[in-house]
Amino acid sequence: MNHLLEEYWEDLKWEALITWERLTLSELNQVAGNTAKLEKLIQRKYGYSLWESRKQISDLIHRYDDLAFIAACEHVKEQLPKHWPNLRVKDINHVHCSRIRLLQLIKEKYYWSKEQAMEDVNQFLRQFID
Repeated sequence: MNHLLEEYWEDLKWEALITWERLTLSELNQVAGNTAKLEKLIQRKYGYSLWESRKQISDLIHRYDDLAFIAACEHVKEQLPKHWPNLRVKDINHVHCSRIRLLQLIKEKYYWSKEQAMEDVNQFLRQFID
């Protein structure tokens, strides 16, 4: 889970800012995706135990990763080949409602950088957000 926080920190820090209103953007920028730093910050600001802060971080990552909160997963999956024609049925089934799996798949299929894949996936997903 730690590597996901580091790898997707630029998106996750905005989710964190919404989730933990007592944290500032400056504090989150200092965390820079470091799990231990975020755990300590949450413990200090909210008085949570280490276990509770870890659970909170895990929940944040799962919320970010779960495409089902954006729209019905089947509808998202139907739209994938329209946006990325090179995807096969096997690829689409592998995504299984996971934003992180989708990012990894697009990165590998199109030989893009992580940043390019994130930008394109986020653009794709915006159409499903009210």
